[in-house]
Parts: sequence; structure tokens; C-alpha cells
Amino acid sequence: STMSMNSVIYCQETARGIHSFYVRVQGRTYFLFSQNYRRGVAAYFRNPVCIDRALQHAGACGDRAILHTMEKLPAYIKYVEREYGVNVFRKTGRDSVRIRTCVA
Repeated sequence: STMSMNSVIYCQETARGIHSFYVRVQGRTYFLFSQNYRRGVAAYFRNPVCIDRALQHAGACGDRAILHTMEKLPAYIKYVEREYGVNVFRKTGRDSVRIRTCVA
């Protein structure tokens, strides 16, 4: 099903005051990074968020902590893509990032 192809980002509290971020792609989960707990960030990423929403600055509603997290994600995702040979971002022929895999 196309559902399993969708890449999602989510966070979990892995230690007191620390959140770890993960990307799930094609049914497999990859660790991205850990950072200090922020309530707004936790609320935004607690439930799996599809990639386009995870990177959509407008969705942060001006919350600096969420924006900062969004800005960190692409580099870590690209590392996972390189390291594990998975495609998190949908690529077009021109290799620009086209992400329309959100199932709301």
C-alpha cells in the first residue's frame, strides 16, 4: 500500500528532559537526533507527522523551538538517506525535493 511508503517524523522522550527524533520510512525506523525537551515541539511531533508537514515552517506558527527543529531535520534526513540507502524525500526527475506524500 502507498501508506507504508510515506515517510513520517516523530519524537519520543528518551530520557528526562530529552527528546529523540526518528524518521520512519518504508516501515523501518531510523534515529535522527536528540535535543532538549520543548513543550511546543513535543506537541507538534508527538504523533507521526508526514515529511511535508514536518518541514512546513508555516505550521510552526512562529514557535522558535519548532522552527529550529524543522531547520535541523533535512541534514539529518539526508544523512539517513545516504547511510542506509533509503529515499525519505520523494525526488522528481530534476532531483528537486517534491513532497506530496501526506495522508492527513
